[in-house]
Formats: sequence, C-alpha cells, structure tokens
Amino acid sequence: VCIVSSNFPPATSTVSVTQNRTFAWAYEGMPYFKPYEISAPSTSNSVMSAILFYDLNDPASAGNPKTKLNNPNQIFQFGSFNGGCWRCAYEVDSIGEASVLIYFSRIAAPYVGIVAAASAAVIAKFLGYV
Repeated sequence: VCIVSSNFPPATSTVSVTQNRTFAWAYEGMPYFKPYEISAPSTSNSVMSAILFYDLNDPASAGNPKTKLNNPNQIFQFGSFNGGCWRCAYEVDSIGEASVLIYFSRIAAPYVGIVAAASAAVIAKFLGYV
C-alpha cells in the first residue's frame, strides 16, 4: 500500500513553453477569457510542492489509500491547481487563435491610433478643410 500524489498543474509560462512564439502569444491573450490564468513558474512550483506535501502528510488526502474514492479518477479532482481551465466556458483549443489576435490587437492599438490620425489629416487636407 502506498501514497499516490498525482496532481493537475496549471498552464505555466516556462521557458520551454514560451520559446514557441505561438504559445507565448496565446498565453498573453488568455487572461481575457476569465477565469483562465497563466501561472509564473515560481507560483506553479510553490503550489504543486504544497499539494505534494499535503498528499504525503495528511491522512485525509485523496492520495492516501485509506481515503475512500467513488472513482479512481477522483484523485485528480481533489488535487488540482488548474488555473481556471475546468471552470471556463471555453476549451483551450477553441480560444488559442482568439488569444493571439487579442495579444496583437493590444500591441497594435497605439499604431492603429497613429495611422487613423494621420489618415484623418490627409483626408482633411485633400478635402480642403485644412
């Protein structure tokens, strides 16, 4: 009989994940889809370590073989720190592209304003208002 600690970690912006630019861009836009949160590596490490210590030391832990579970998959239900992915109305696969577009629209917003002002000035000059 042994204690099992199998927990579900959150999406984390580690170097290995964000070196892929598409993931980095999507991670920047995902917080606009509440309750999604992208965790910093230090946050994920701290919380997952705390959950591991809980599993190893608390007799009420779902990982303790003496704890009655109705289904073996409940071990994942009670030991997760999911960053909101199980509470969101959208699946991660369905918001990836939208997250990237949100990121780029946020980055491009100042430039769009400058282009719009310059265009308005050119049109005003062309129509003789200036």
